[in-house]
Amino acid sequence: MNKKNYRKATVRVGPLTNIPATLWSLGYERAPIFKKAGFQLKQFENPDQKIPFIKGSKLLTECVCVTGCHHFGLLLGMRSHPSELGIVGYLLRVAPDVRTGLQVLLNYLDLHDEGGMATFETNDDITLLGYTIIEPRAYAVDQIYDLSMVMICNIMRGLCGEKWAPTEILMMKKSPNNKKPYKDLFQSRIRFNSDTNAVAFPSKWLDLPLEYSDSFLFKHLLNEAEALRANQDIDLITKLRQLLHQCLLHDGCSLQHIAEQLGMHERTLNRRLKAEDTTFRDELERVKFSVSQQLLSSTNAPLEDISNSLGYADSTAFIRAFKRWSDQTPSQWRNAKQ
Repeated sequence: MNKKNYRKATVRVGPLTNIPATLWSLGYERAPIFKKAGFQLKQFENPDQKIPFIKGSKLLTECVCVTGCHHFGLLLGMRSHPSELGIVGYLLRVAPDVRTGLQVLLNYLDLHDEGGMATFETNDDITLLGYTIIEPRAYAVDQIYDLSMVMICNIMRGLCGEKWAPTEILMMKKSPNNKKPYKDLFQSRIRFNSDTNAVAFPSKWLDLPLEYSDSFLFKHLLNEAEALRANQDIDLITKLRQLLHQCLLHDGCSLQHIAEQLGMHERTLNRRLKAEDTTFRDELERVKFSVSQQLLSSTNAPLEDISNSLGYADSTAFIRAFKRWSDQTPSQWRNAKQ
C-alpha cells in the first residue's frame, strides 16, 4: 500500500527515562545498548526530550534482545509515575474528579505521545481505559503495550488510592510462556489475545472527587495544554487516522461520523482529502491494514475474530482485503512474521 503522508510521530522520553535503571537492575551495561539503538544516555536525562516514536520502540527491542527479558515493558512500567506524562500527568492530579481527569488523558495524551492514543469506554457497570498504537511501523509492540497497561494501573491508583483494583486486564498479545510476572503484578484476571489493550474497572470510581483537586491550577494547566496543542500543527491526515483508529474497534467508521468529529461537511472532507491525493476509503483501509497487522503479529486470535473486530461480515471478506493490501493472505503474512 502507498505509505505516503505518514507523519513522523514523536514521544516525550518521560517513562523511558527509567530504561537505564531497569537495565542496571538486570545486570546489564546501559551505554552499549543505547549506542546500538542510536542514542546516548544523556538524551534520557530530560523527561521533556522528544524522540522519534519508531526509534524509541527500536530501543525497547534492543533491550529485550540483550537481556532476554520478555516482560521488560512490565519492569519499566513498575518504575513509572503519572508525572512522567508531562503536563497531562499534572492535569490528572489536579482535576476535579476521576472522570474529568481521564477525559484530559484522552484529549491531551498526544502532547506526550504522538505514536499512540488513549481509549475510553464506559457504561453503568464497567469502564475500559486503554491505549492503542497508531504508528504503523512501531517495533516492540508487545513491550509498549505491557508498559502502557502498568502505567494505566499506576494512574488509576494515583487518582483513586490503594483500594482501587482492576477487574480485568485485556492485552493484545499472545499468552506468554511465563505468565507469573503478569499475575504477580496485576493481581487480576488477564485476557490475552484480546483485540484491544485496556484495563477494566468498576465505573463507580469515575465520580470520585480527587484529593488534590485545584480548580485554578487545573484551568491554568488546561490553557497551557491548549497553547502546546496550537504549536503542534497536526495535519488533516494525521487527525483523520487518529479518529479512524479511535472508532474502528468500537463505533464503526462512517464518513459522516468522522466528518462531524473533524467539524466539517462530508463534501469538504472529501475535497480536502482529494487535494492530499487520497480518499476516505483509502485512509480507512490503511488503518484497517495497520490494526490487522498488530492483531496478526501480536495475538493468536482466529481470523474470524480479527475480521469481526475490523467490521467485516466474514473472514472471507477480510482475507480478500488483506491480500489486496499485502499480496499475501493473513495466514501467510502471520506465518512469515513468526
